[in-house]
Amino acid sequence: MKQDLELKLQAWLDGELPSAEAQEMRLLAATDPEARRLMAELQGIKAALLQHEQAVAMPETREFYWSKIQQQIQRQDRLHPPILVPWSRHWRSWLAPLAAACALAAALILAVRPSPRAVALNQVSITADGYEARSFRDQSSGMNFVFLQETPKAAAGQPQPARTREDGSSFTIDIE
Repeated sequence: MKQDLELKLQAWLDGELPSAEAQEMRLLAATDPEARRLMAELQGIKAALLQHEQAVAMPETREFYWSKIQQQIQRQDRLHPPILVPWSRHWRSWLAPLAAACALAAALILAVRPSPRAVALNQVSITADGYEARSFRDQSSGMNFVFLQETPKAAAGQPQPARTREDGSSFTIDIE
């Protein structure tokens, strides 16, 4: 007998064949004497194994254990489907804390930022002795600074350089 036929007979004896093939093997076992002899031999082996087989409890493998947990989760998901949250609520949950953090950062920057050094006065005056005086006022420290600088003597009849006032207008002074 061919090996394929022997394997099909074994599968039929174990109940592993579809109904159409099982019917075919049943007819073969009824008509073929060699198939009948093989079936009797296989049934004897199966009966002997079942009588002397020891019952051994196998511990669950890690994969089997986790597959049971996964099946339980899937069963729960089918019974209680998850509730979908609208996208606007999801964005609000991120934007509200972000806006609060930005407002706090802006308040801290404004509170810690040093005041700009404002120069209130920038006066230029020329004294008769050939000195130029410049004065500055620092608003942050509340101090006045005065700088004296000697001006070059201009030759008689030459125009003096133009000077600027606090308001931005210019003026010249002729010293004789």
